[in-house]
Amino acid sequence: MKTNDHNKQLCRDMQEEPDKYSDLEIEAMIDDLDQVPDVDEAWQQFAQQHISSVRPMHTWCKVAAMIIGILTLSGIAFAAVHIVRQSQHEERPVTAIEKPQSSLTVPQTLPTDTITKAESVVFDNVTLDSIAKDIAAYHHLEMDLQNEQAKQLRVYFVWKQEDNLQEVIEKLNMFEHVNMTVENDKLIVR
Repeated sequence: MKTNDHNKQLCRDMQEEPDKYSDLEIEAMIDDLDQVPDVDEAWQQFAQQHISSVRPMHTWCKVAAMIIGILTLSGIAFAAVHIVRQSQHEERPVTAIEKPQSSLTVPQTLPTDTITKAESVVFDNVTLDSIAKDIAAYHHLEMDLQNEQAKQLRVYFVWKQEDNLQEVIEKLNMFEHVNMTVENDKLIVR
């Protein structure tokens, strides 16, 4: 098989002086172009010309990739440990400090003047019937869903549990297509 440069030169000569080449020479050149090149030989030539000069840079790339990989895994491990510690800290129950027993008896109940603060519940993209069920359960009411559209209506609502039931219903009734009332120990959604 002839080299690529040799074939290019023949093509140029054929274009400049077409009468100089016979039909057999043209067919031989076309047959030569149709032959499958030897990939292994071409790769060896390429490797000799290009890879030997790239080898030191290639080694540095491998080292850099390993360092980046180690740093990434270390960061992931650190984040996982931090998350686990934080979740354990949040879940840890508050324990009373034990004191030595004395002759005085301490009551086991909290005094009546202790105030507990109710929490706020955030409903983000939650259906109205789900919100109404939670509010009804909190206030020990039954729920009567008379509006089937309430199952599809999704809202963002911050429920402050320290608010009384009437205030919560008034806030919810400010939304379009929402009408809630309390009748006979039932939270009715119309």
